[in-house]
Amino acid sequence: MTPRRRRTRSAVPLDPDAVRADESSDAAEGSGPVPGSADDPAEPTAVPAPAPRRSATFPLGIDYWPIDDEISSFSDWYGGNIETDFGAFAAARLTLVRVFISWKLFERQVGNYDDDAAQRLQRLVTAARENGLQLIVCFFADDRLAELTEVTWGKRRDPRTDPYLIQREVSLVQRIVSLHRAENAIFAWDLANEAFCAGFASASDLAAWAATLREAVRDVDPDRPILLGIDPETFMRATGVDARNVIDESELAISHTTAPYSAYAAEGPISSGPATYLDSFLLRSARRDMPVLVDGAGVASLDHSAAQEAGYLRTVLYGSLMNRGSGVVLRRWRDVSTERREPYFRDPYEVLVGVADIDGTPKPSLDEVTRFARVAARVDLHRYSPQPERVAVLIPTERYEQLPSLAGLYGPRACLAAYIAAKESHLPVEIVREGDLLGEFSVLIVPSVGKLLRGTWSELSEFVGGGGAVIASYGGGDADPALREIFGVEFLGDHGPRADLSCRVAQQDALGALRSFDAPLAVAHFALLGGGSATVVATDEKGSPLLTQHAFGSGRAVYFAIPIERALAQGDAWAAPAAVTALLRTVYGHVARTAGAALPLVCDAPVVEICLFSGADDDILLLLNHSPDRVTAGLTSERVVASVADVRGGAPVTVGGGTFGVPLSPNGSSALRLKWA
Repeated sequence: MTPRRRRTRSAVPLDPDAVRADESSDAAEGSGPVPGSADDPAEPTAVPAPAPRRSATFPLGIDYWPIDDEISSFSDWYGGNIETDFGAFAAARLTLVRVFISWKLFERQVGNYDDDAAQRLQRLVTAARENGLQLIVCFFADDRLAELTEVTWGKRRDPRTDPYLIQREVSLVQRIVSLHRAENAIFAWDLANEAFCAGFASASDLAAWAATLREAVRDVDPDRPILLGIDPETFMRATGVDARNVIDESELAISHTTAPYSAYAAEGPISSGPATYLDSFLLRSARRDMPVLVDGAGVASLDHSAAQEAGYLRTVLYGSLMNRGSGVVLRRWRDVSTERREPYFRDPYEVLVGVADIDGTPKPSLDEVTRFARVAARVDLHRYSPQPERVAVLIPTERYEQLPSLAGLYGPRACLAAYIAAKESHLPVEIVREGDLLGEFSVLIVPSVGKLLRGTWSELSEFVGGGGAVIASYGGGDADPALREIFGVEFLGDHGPRADLSCRVAQQDALGALRSFDAPLAVAHFALLGGGSATVVATDEKGSPLLTQHAFGSGRAVYFAIPIERALAQGDAWAAPAAVTALLRTVYGHVARTAGAALPLVCDAPVVEICLFSGADDDILLLLNHSPDRVTAGLTSERVVASVADVRGGAPVTVGGGTFGVPLSPNGSSALRLKWA
């Protein structure tokens, strides 16, 4: 893999002539609660400066699937009232619409292209242009409903590897691109979605196919962005194929959750716990040197109430903006109208639930999108920048090894647990992999890792010796000899599994305000550590080192003798022992604050995620409640806050100090403009 070069921000290059983001301005509107207000949105008492209806730096979009009725045939491809739907998209303040080509309809016979299909595509383009929208055109997609790629004359040959079918795909792509290459309403070309790409058996086959199709597009259109609509982590989990190198050839990256990945990493309620962090974790994981669109935002089944759907979508929208996403594309416009049978289950590719019902009536989810759009329009990412990430969670290379290595099974979940703990410590945190450049980070978290590359140990030694801080936890098996040098402990073997965890604090305040406890937590391994130069901060009930700290060079190295992140991820994440999660948060937070890698704000509510955007004259603070309960977040700032106001307008509330509270509804959010004294 090419080392990832870090950057401050990547924005989606929207065409200002095609997207009329400021076609009309909002009047002042109340939004989330501000200090001194009720928990529900209130009417403003002052009119702010006019703001655009849609964001030019954080676009919202929709996946507009061609068929909404299970009994429809492939010939009904975009046969509905396109103009009405696109008008609804514009009214909801959307900017991007992803549409899907039907190869089966366009080329019913070899070399003979259907004029009616071309006219329907032109209707889509015209509707986008007239409503100030732009299209992402996906050439090859599988939705398990419209038979988009099942050409009858293909005779069951594989369209991903068969040379003749690939030749026909090139012809189709170049025909469509040549017809619309001068059209401003086309934003990007999407080669294929993840459901189609799941048919590739190897990374080499995927790379060869993508390179052929990308070259075909570039021969006709050298300028527009080209993307491949797959998430590297979910794709790896589903197929075992590492697609990162292929994705890196694109101008845009895609991030999304899938139903199988959610069941693997964050099974359980969508309104609390890991599920509310999964989308932003995958977004961070997908970021390299290009903008990332969060695709397929929304729930994947009808198992939830309308309020739960809206609440979950709110977490995805705000979480994407708070974690350097470059836009969000919603999962679907309408629910699929299904045949009468019970129970109903389609497949893992989430083609069922939209933000409008079968008749096109908007759900609360769509109202949530519109409200968020008003906030995003006022967070101009050319004027405001999020605080730089100085903390990173390392995903080891062993995650990409095939079985019998178990790292692919538990590695991502342990990294997600570490990511959540960092978020609950209110740290700006990034995801990196072995081989990525580490120079801009101050703290590196290596969660429950079994093994690292030999070169990574050398990089860790250089990182800590140069003044960085590393927090690592034992992952099982033999420990690398570098453990003694960097962490100052001698590995004496694996004591094996334990059903309970005991912590006895030996050095008060060495790593924050730690507390002794006994808690039920199944850990698969416990490293027996011998004498060395490290300071033992905490032990188990028998005096064996549990948590150590070591000064090495100009930095320091902290070590857990157990795979604590993996234990939290493998257990019941919604009933994790509070003492254990508090231990992890305290250590992460203390190390980051000591290293100067924390926010200039302290929050007393772990379930509230915060993000601070810095501007020239003021700052914007976003808060997101990851709990299904009402919470009041108490915030303490290093600077004196003169006033706080709702980003969308309203009278400023005088603070005149460094402490204020923000009430948040269940899974609620707030966007505040801070003026400093």
